[in-house]
Amino acid sequence: MTALNQTLKEIRNYQGTQIQLQSKQQIELTEQLQQIEKTSQHVNQAFQTTLNNLENNNKNNKEQLVATLKDAQKQFNEQTMTVNQQTIAELKQINNTQKSNNETLKTLSDSLNQTVQKTMDQVANRLSTEIDRTHKNMSWYEIKNYLYAVIPTGLLSGLVFWLLAHFFA
Repeated sequence: MTALNQTLKEIRNYQGTQIQLQSKQQIELTEQLQQIEKTSQHVNQAFQTTLNNLENNNKNNKEQLVATLKDAQKQFNEQTMTVNQQTIAELKQINNTQKSNNETLKTLSDSLNQTVQKTMDQVANRLSTEIDRTHKNMSWYEIKNYLYAVIPTGLLSGLVFWLLAHFFA
């Protein structure tokens, strides 16, 4: 019973850890999405600035604007690559953690099943022993009651028939 309580406590602790881990991962993913959004806004602003400058300036400024666009695109690609690499690393870590947790759960499940099986075997053995003992007691009790009932009845019946035969025959 102690092993069963310990196993249940470990399962509850595992569930709490899983909730904390999922919350942390959700926060990290939200931060990454915010970082992507900021970068996207920066790139959009650079594109808008470039478009405005293209409309307002002559050909000399166009080369500068093209350079600005290329720089903004390069920055966007670098930031996106960094976020993608971080996301992949975190997903790998999550996958490894889940594998470890699945192994732990399998071990706990096997342990719990083993404990329950042992307990059920013990209960079945005790129940079988009690049934056998009760059966023996019931058999002796039934024999004893039968003898108590049959012998006096037989003697009385014999006496009555003898009296009848003796006085009325």
